Amino acid sequence: MRFLIFCLLALLLCETASAAEARIVARFVPEAGQIADAAILGRDHLALLYPAEGRIADYSMEGRLMQHIIREGGAELQFQPTACTEGPDKSIWVFDEAAHRVFQIASDGNFTRSINLAYEYADGSVLALSRVGDIDVGKDGLLWVLLPDRGTITAFDREGSMRDQVYLQKLLPWPDAVYARTANLEDGSMFVLDYHQGAVLYRRGQETDFHRLILSKPAGVDSVPGVQDFAVDENGNVMLATYGNGGELYFLEPRGNDYASRRVELRLPEGEHRLACRYSNGRFIVWLRDSQLVYVLEVSQ
Repeated sequence: MRFLIFCLLALLLCETASAAEARIVARFVPEAGQIADAAILGRDHLALLYPAEGRIADYSMEGRLMQHIIREGGAELQFQPTACTEGPDKSIWVFDEAAHRVFQIASDGNFTRSINLAYEYADGSVLALSRVGDIDVGKDGLLWVLLPDRGTITAFDREGSMRDQVYLQKLLPWPDAVYARTANLEDGSMFVLDYHQGAVLYRRGQETDFHRLILSKPAGVDSVPGVQDFAVDENGNVMLATYGNGGELYFLEPRGNDYASRRVELRLPEGEHRLACRYSNGRFIVWLRDSQLVYVLEVSQ
């Protein structure tokens, strides 16, 4: 009996401590500058947003700079890309804080569409948004936009008309929350990062209540350290970038009402790391904010 119990405990520990294998598709150091967001452009290019420099850097998976994507029209035409998400036909949607518009950029780097996000107030007045915290494509193909100043995640159609809104300040009990990132799935599932808590909050499908992401099987620790960033794939699997051990990645898979977690097997350079991560067109993108080292990963499930 003791031997059987020992075997069961050993199996449980092995399962808990197992790591998620990450295949490195790309690893390189891009041009200097602060990366605000990233997405896969076309089939095998990586778009990195540089707001301060006023451009998007288009890289091949071999780390070769293919082009700088800018708004044409003269030096006086400013471009400040701050957030992006994947669009139809391998394009990307990009929010430009200088023009207060969302642009669709095709896989060849050309601007193909421009829309205003018309925010409607209760009194019927309409104002084009000048700043967003994040942007993502979710249920019904709508553009779901995180508005930290208003404490909402607001949905717009492809013409820029406001269609839906989730009031985070009313649904969540944390008045001092700092909402920084969002991810939205086609089934209506919604995720949001609260920097103040260092936690991801989520609701699945048509649920109305948000839950704090709690792990059913912590990967060798009592709880996941504070979250820096996160990304979610189309199946609801979550990658967490945490502060643990100078910066660690976890891969979380839905298990009923909970999530099972595994550390991502990725050897990062030594030191403290500020990490960021995104999911785009079947791959996870991870970059180190200080050293600017960029990874494109495929994670085994």
